[in-house]
Amino acid sequence: MADFDKVIPPGQEGKVNIRIDAKKLSNVAGFEKKFTVRTNDPQRKQFLLVVHGTVKKVFEFSNEMNWSGFVDDTMKVENVITNLLSTPVNITGVRWGDDGKAKGLEERIGLKIETIERGRKYRLAIWNKKGLSPDNIAVHVVLTTDNAKLKEKSLPMAITVLKDVEAQPGRIYATEMVVPPGATKTFDHYFTVVAARGDSLKILKAVPNRDDMTVKIQEIQRGKSYRGTITIRPKSAIAQYLGSVKIYTNYPGYRELAVDVVGSVRQAEQ
Repeated sequence: MADFDKVIPPGQEGKVNIRIDAKKLSNVAGFEKKFTVRTNDPQRKQFLLVVHGTVKKVFEFSNEMNWSGFVDDTMKVENVITNLLSTPVNITGVRWGDDGKAKGLEERIGLKIETIERGRKYRLAIWNKKGLSPDNIAVHVVLTTDNAKLKEKSLPMAITVLKDVEAQPGRIYATEMVVPPGATKTFDHYFTVVAARGDSLKILKAVPNRDDMTVKIQEIQRGKSYRGTITIRPKSAIAQYLGSVKIYTNYPGYRELAVDVVGSVRQAEQ
């Protein structure tokens, strides 16, 4: 990106300011960027401006900034941050970026920066203050420093919290169900129930909330996964279709799961 003096009086000088996003450049010995400058000078309508520079990597991290676990797991992330410059850089603080604040992580997940060697090496600690909820989060952790050229360093972080037991999908979209006039027709839809860690899962029963729905459960992998078949026999009428199936299991914390069914019914033309 560049900005420049649009008008330069005769015999005077002007400025062309170049901005280069170093985040898009590798940590290399040097780089070269070329810019074409166009003017109204009939003797030199355009010329090439060449910019040379060097990108320096300031911090090295011992681990990647991500965490994956289950709802009842304890989050504990430690990352040692090393200053690679010849001059000291003090990390003065740490906070969640605006995206993390918007998700309420300040109350749920703690951040702390500790000095190992002042100006050279620091430890970033991340832990959960409260119980975690199933989620897939992409946020940023912001380090503040005493370096005038790098007042803040934004670190992307991925957090994945998994369910121990899950019904997939949690919502079934029944496409338009067309039923002949004065007749009935069945429509089958499928879901699975999976235990991610254990092998002792049992489905005790599955109960639909509508009389025109039935559910059949089949064990696929003993104590691990089940397949459910929802059979719908709607009336021949134009209507929205809303239903759900409640699944009862033996798993603490997952005693009840729900699969919703959303769709519509249309009468076939005669």
